[in-house]
Amino acid sequence: MGFTSLLMSIVNIFTHQGSFTWVTLAFSIACAINLLLIRQKGKAAVLSIILFSIEMILIFIYFIVSGIPDGFSVLWTAMLPCFGLLMFGVKNGTLASLVMFAIIAFFYWIPYGQSLLQYPYSPTFKMRFPLLYLAFLAVAVLLEKIREASKSALTESRRKYEFLCYHDALTGLYNRFWLQSVIDNPEQYHLKPAAVAVLDIDNFKFINDNFGHPSGDIVIKDIGQAIVDTLNGSGDVCRWGGDEFLIIFHTDIDAEMVCKRIVDNVCAHRFVFDKENFNTTVSVGLVLAPNGGTDDIGKLIHQADINLYHAKDYGKNCTINSELKP
Repeated sequence: MGFTSLLMSIVNIFTHQGSFTWVTLAFSIACAINLLLIRQKGKAAVLSIILFSIEMILIFIYFIVSGIPDGFSVLWTAMLPCFGLLMFGVKNGTLASLVMFAIIAFFYWIPYGQSLLQYPYSPTFKMRFPLLYLAFLAVAVLLEKIREASKSALTESRRKYEFLCYHDALTGLYNRFWLQSVIDNPEQYHLKPAAVAVLDIDNFKFINDNFGHPSGDIVIKDIGQAIVDTLNGSGDVCRWGGDEFLIIFHTDIDAEMVCKRIVDNVCAHRFVFDKENFNTTVSVGLVLAPNGGTDDIGKLIHQADINLYHAKDYGKNCTINSELKP
């Protein structure tokens, strides 16, 4: 609106409109000040909204009463509902626009208001323009609702995209892409792991070969949920590979005890495929960070992976741990 008013001021200078030039120029300057204020937070932003509302009403009344030039300026008021709804939202913007409609009705339909007009509007114009304003208001409400719906749909799509980007489609756990972003930007996630564990499902190939890949997916999903349940919020779980999981412990808890509990819980879980009842196990490689944690997550993962191989060599269904080597 400020830019539009500035253009009107330039046009008015060349058409020698006098006071109309100063009014539109003052309004464009006021809009620029409002723009600076609304970028601030707190009271400055609230003050900007109050000032803008007052400025809109004042220039609104000036356009109606003066009619300069040749009754044309009042046509600009039909734009105000669009700006009002954009700035204040559908509810408050509609309320503000209805207040302006009441002002239009007062000046065009009420005898006392008509006596204040400085321009001789025709009876037809005074009867029809308020109705035209209402039509513009209805269109503005419709467009703002479409804009808000589009914005909401875009926000939801972005949320879903970010979830799919950082989460595994099968288990809903974090995926390797998320883990890599943590490794590359640990300060962004405010993580300083106290320990890292890498888990691998023992003899997973046997399950896929004998019961099929859909059954293998169920095993992966159930074990992932068992890990989350056992952690109880004390760490982040990532699906590290096909049948591997990775845990980042970010609290000072007994990580070794938690890992042993995960091993026990997984072993106790029963699966039934093709009427055959069986259980499976996991092997865990755990590495403890120095006191206070460490930012070098990649180094922790490397050491935990080595410990996992030791757990496999030791006989599986167990946890092998160590402290991070310098």
